[in-house]
Amino acid sequence: MNSNSDWSRRNFIQKTSGGVPTLAFMLQHAGPAPASKKQQNVSDKFIPIDLSRQFTATPADFGPRERARGLTRQSREDGLIRLPGGKQVFRGIPFLLGSEDALKKSWIALSSQPASWVTHSVEIPLNQKAAYICLAQFCGWDHNERPAPGQDVVERVGQMLAEAVLVYGDGGEQRLPIRRRFEVNSPSVDWGHLSFQAVPHRSDVPTRLDDPLRNAQLWGDLQCGVWESDYAADPALDSSVTLWLCALANPWPDRELKALRMESRDADPLVICGLTLFQGHENPLRYERLSLYRITLPEANAADAGRWQVSVDLGVVARTFAGRAFEPEAWLAQPRIGLGDDASAEPSRHIFAEVTASPEALLWLEDIKAGRRYQFELNQALPGRELEARAGGPRVEILERDKVWIHGRVLDTTTQRPTPVRLAFRSKDGRYIPPYGHRTEINSAWFQDYGADVQWHHSSFAVIDGSFQIELPVGTVYLEMTKGFEYKGVRRKLTIEANQRELNLEISPLLNFRSQGWVSADSHVHFLSPSTAILEGQAEGVNLINLLAAQWGDLFTNVGDMPQGPLVSQDRETMVWVGTENRQHILGHLGLLGGHGAPVYPMSASGPGESYIGDPLWCSLSEWADACRKREGLVVAVHFPYPTAELAADIVMDKID
Repeated sequence: MNSNSDWSRRNFIQKTSGGVPTLAFMLQHAGPAPASKKQQNVSDKFIPIDLSRQFTATPADFGPRERARGLTRQSREDGLIRLPGGKQVFRGIPFLLGSEDALKKSWIALSSQPASWVTHSVEIPLNQKAAYICLAQFCGWDHNERPAPGQDVVERVGQMLAEAVLVYGDGGEQRLPIRRRFEVNSPSVDWGHLSFQAVPHRSDVPTRLDDPLRNAQLWGDLQCGVWESDYAADPALDSSVTLWLCALANPWPDRELKALRMESRDADPLVICGLTLFQGHENPLRYERLSLYRITLPEANAADAGRWQVSVDLGVVARTFAGRAFEPEAWLAQPRIGLGDDASAEPSRHIFAEVTASPEALLWLEDIKAGRRYQFELNQALPGRELEARAGGPRVEILERDKVWIHGRVLDTTTQRPTPVRLAFRSKDGRYIPPYGHRTEINSAWFQDYGADVQWHHSSFAVIDGSFQIELPVGTVYLEMTKGFEYKGVRRKLTIEANQRELNLEISPLLNFRSQGWVSADSHVHFLSPSTAILEGQAEGVNLINLLAAQWGDLFTNVGDMPQGPLVSQDRETMVWVGTENRQHILGHLGLLGGHGAPVYPMSASGPGESYIGDPLWCSLSEWADACRKREGLVVAVHFPYPTAELAADIVMDKID
């Protein structure tokens, strides 16, 4: 939940009960649309080769294939494989492809089986040096991947389709294999049939939680934070056809390459669509792990919406965000432990970018307002030293290069046993670092993220059971930790060592009302699973959690959790009891807690925003209250005094506890 967001449960109920269409309300709260994609930047280390003189085949020659009909709209009609054509940039690598016209030669088709449109061997003149030979290619489908019922076959993984022969200027040669599901694959693949040394021509596309969707059923996929490239999952794509890219390493990059000779080794065709030489030192398709870069701008205007764009040629920019002013000493001294921090209004000169890329990659910063572009060579960025752009001005520095995987525990100082808490680790610049299993970006919108994470104002927290694993940067980090009102909140500065593997933290009780017979309770909780509610209750010092099943139009939540009855924690100190919230948008809302036997149905009445369109007024609030009392339950006016209608009368008639 997000206590600082208008998109809270109470606000949602008030808005929808007042007749505001839910969809319109959601759209009003949607963030700005992502920036449109631009032509990718290309390194001058690439040399695309024109293959037009070597092309042997048209898509029509290759012929219609039944499995091609699902690739594009045109393919659905004629069954032909249709690929991108002309000048293309795939994953930062430029290619000169043939025509997109299905009747024009645009492919080199290699096969040992004679046909007018294939060749057994082709030699492509190069006459220059290269460290890697980048191929854009595909092969036919392996029918053994979809055997008929009862058919016993072996998939042709590793089938040698061709050899790439590097012909050197001194007469020497080097042969490199082109194998099915290693260096090449088919234009579409079933799940679980990816390549070992080749990648799709599409890049992974990072997403934001407020990105627009063509189809709302893709909402769950959006929560992952990325449209993966392997199976053409991006719904914005009109084509799911795949070209496979591989970068063949030249074992002698200092020797001039006279030519590349491609020789078929099987009747099954190999189709080459593009060839590009790379004169760098590292594989342009092999990315390093996600790294954090801090870009220092010429002015303190990092928060200017849409002004700055960060991109990388040989990689993916996973996230970018403006820096916030973080004063560690002032933060440590603040008494608001666990209550969240307001976003700083101070202007920032820093943009942070999380990037996975080849060591050969170039990072680009574009100032949309001024029309300026700045370039950084990532292999020159070092920890502790800012690298200036080639054209001067902005600077970039890689942060947190050294990290360690930590196994942590939080101990109660009284019992010296692990205890659940709500905690957050923060970097030197105040950035949230979640334990493994918890989100970096928490979706605080209604009914969208109900894991063991909390966003409070502009601060994020993870709820843990007393143990956790986390990857932390070596050096200084900051800890914030709470356990309800009966424990002393913690804010600490920690130093993580390079060889550290364990971290023991402590939290101390201030009071123990439970020993005096008191019980703390939350009478109104939605959406959580009962086991997650137990964990959050333990971390917040709550003994009884009333998790309320409810109806929201045609959506029913937590109904499946009611038949199992109350759930009790292992230490017997925390209980979750699933009741119901019974609602009518004019008369009022009731929480029916702790009842036994069958639930009080129906839970909502009289149509939106509580029940479905056209539902009648099944009963009054007082009838719901009487039914709950018969089940030995407790009746609570959960939004008292709103809605202002029957609630007052029911209180006077002693229907509400």
